[in-house]
Amino acid sequence: MTRVAIFTDNDFEKVNGVTTALSAVLAHPPDDVSVRVYTASRLGADRADYLALPSWGVGIPFYGEMRMYWPPYRHLLHHLREDRIDVVHLTTPGPLGLAAVAAARRSGRPLVGSFHTDLAAYTTMLSGRPALGAFMTHYMRWLYGHCERVLVPSQATAQLLAQAGTPPARIGIWGRGVDTTLFTPSKRSPGRRFVWRADDRPVVLYVGRVSEEKGVRLLPLLHDALLRLGIDHRLVVIGEGPLRGEIARQCPLAVCPGALGREDLAEAYASADLFVFPSTTDTAGNVVLEAQAAGLPVVVSEYGGPREHMLPGETGLVCPPLADQWVRAVAELLMDSGERRRMGTAARRYAERRTWPAALAPLYEAYRAAARREHVSPPAHVPPPGLLHGQGAA
Repeated sequence: MTRVAIFTDNDFEKVNGVTTALSAVLAHPPDDVSVRVYTASRLGADRADYLALPSWGVGIPFYGEMRMYWPPYRHLLHHLREDRIDVVHLTTPGPLGLAAVAAARRSGRPLVGSFHTDLAAYTTMLSGRPALGAFMTHYMRWLYGHCERVLVPSQATAQLLAQAGTPPARIGIWGRGVDTTLFTPSKRSPGRRFVWRADDRPVVLYVGRVSEEKGVRLLPLLHDALLRLGIDHRLVVIGEGPLRGEIARQCPLAVCPGALGREDLAEAYASADLFVFPSTTDTAGNVVLEAQAAGLPVVVSEYGGPREHMLPGETGLVCPPLADQWVRAVAELLMDSGERRRMGTAARRYAERRTWPAALAPLYEAYRAAARREHVSPPAHVPPPGLLHGQGAA
């Protein structure tokens, strides 16, 4: 039995792509792998597969409404020994990521990493300071340089890490799956559409964080351009974030209900007609798979990982990050219900092939290989950020 401790700053009170993926890891372990999440949170929890140590939190820079928690390191080490952990898995670059590096070194356990967020791009975009983004690139290279294997959700992310200095031989692909019993066209709800005041209008749906790095400033431009073209529709924006109020003000005809629970979200997907996801920074975009599972054609950016989680021209369209291109693509689909149905049917078929057990197989194999020490040894020393002979971030 290979016993794995997954260290994450994303306690399960948060709902995002990381917690979705980690919930799937806990739900589908093979018989020879035992997995437990280690985190810190406002509320403690101690279950067989999930340990959240209560701790104090601080606001995340540029994400003021979200908090990360400082881990009680000695307690984490105690649980590592009690759980007889064989492999440590680092998933995030915050305090728990640093704790994972320290705990793996202290205990002599191999360290596997998974890369979920392009923090350098986020930092540059949200701060407006390229130097901070460059520093974050160096920090991420330092952090993941301790890992024997780094798993990423897309080829685009693999290229990103390789360009940032991670040896390609250390990088592997761990794709994403989707729960097609939860997300299904059968949950389409006339009641949900009535609440949205959709009537016979096609519903254009966005799901995700309503923040700068998700490209959501495109939504008001898209909405207004479609109305000027005389294309009646209802824009629905689901999620929380600092731009939610601004989007609601700019699009008074749009519906912005905030975040939804999983069951309500599944019904919302199925009750829409087209899904748009303009982010250029996402490494995976689980929501793109969820929308396709619900039978929606998708329109995504040509940059980032989401385009690898759909079939261009078959289950949706891929656009450059230009407003006129998005308007043209979305307008064509809104005016052609037959094409929407064709793509939606293909999207559902595609999603049915993206099962979580198949997607997770490379991750579990990385655990086994690390436990057997069948890996490329990490560098003997990785210089910490800011200490390269007095130089700044690379």
